[in-house]
Amino acid sequence: MRRPTLLFLFFLLILLSPLTSAQPYWLKEGVYFKYVAEGEHSVAITQDSSTYRGSYGELFWRVVKVENGLVTVEAVLKAENLTEERYTELPHEEALKRLNELISLYEGKEPSTTMGSCRLYPVENETWGKGIARICNETASIEFSNYTYAVLVERDRGVEFIRRAVPKIVRRTVFEIDLRDNVLVYNGTPLGKNLLFILPDKIPQEGEVLFSVLGQEVKVTKSIILNDTVIHTPFRTFKPPILFIRTNMVAGNGWQGMSGIYYDMSSGILVTGFMPVSPLWEAFGFSSVALFDEDSKRSRGEMGGFGMVLADTNAELVLTKRLTGVEIPKLSFIVFILSVFLLAVCGAVKIRRWDA
Repeated sequence: MRRPTLLFLFFLLILLSPLTSAQPYWLKEGVYFKYVAEGEHSVAITQDSSTYRGSYGELFWRVVKVENGLVTVEAVLKAENLTEERYTELPHEEALKRLNELISLYEGKEPSTTMGSCRLYPVENETWGKGIARICNETASIEFSNYTYAVLVERDRGVEFIRRAVPKIVRRTVFEIDLRDNVLVYNGTPLGKNLLFILPDKIPQEGEVLFSVLGQEVKVTKSIILNDTVIHTPFRTFKPPILFIRTNMVAGNGWQGMSGIYYDMSSGILVTGFMPVSPLWEAFGFSSVALFDEDSKRSRGEMGGFGMVLADTNAELVLTKRLTGVEIPKLSFIVFILSVFLLAVCGAVKIRRWDA
């Protein structure tokens, strides 16, 4: 066999070697992660015209299956001690009708007190307890400690407002993550980049579009590796290198915000982050979810988290090397063995020629 032919076969085998993405070593069935945010104003969730604010939020996600480059994930979002505020815009006539209905309930009754143009009446309800009715010229409301209903009439429109206590929200969802491009897929529809972890060979770059929301592109405005930052979480302390990603500001109905996300470079997992808009929240059916732990704080070279914070996981985290657990594809291994064999044959042929 002539050497040019052997060299041709060698390079052909290298070209045939598959270019595969590095799959995180910890990405196995049954692996789970839990993130928490605690504090008086740690939760703000928007859905349609409602905003829920609370003092405790928790995101739990678990790997159900890894097959053919697709990761099936089951996720649960919990929020507790909530207050819902809902604003609904009404046509002027409808708002005026509802206002008059409230006013008619107290016609002919003596108010307990007056405040400017408003008359206050005591009310009592089996569900909400004792409260007051506030009747004014263009507004009327019924107010309890855990429930408020109000109607406002303006010149050409009206607004209905409801505030009520909500003990808990628990929402479950199942989605897939395509490891070829790290995209979150829900019900067969790609929603945008997965932000729960990064792939070692696909680190988001500045200017990259992560996803779109209400016609607005969410882009990476900063992507930098921090070699001098330590992050303390309830799970453990994460040492450098840390990847920090920031996105541009986007806004919707009743919400706005930009993301600030920190990843452990040795494993690619999300350590802590504030991401009010994300394909993840869309898979839950929410417009935005802002989880911000009130113990989050920063000082020179150290952090106590930023946003929701990793509290627990059963993943085997090895934090000594930047890239670990990357498996060599079987075909690539075969190509390597054949290449070594061909080089050995070339060497043997050359030695035989010298002996001759």
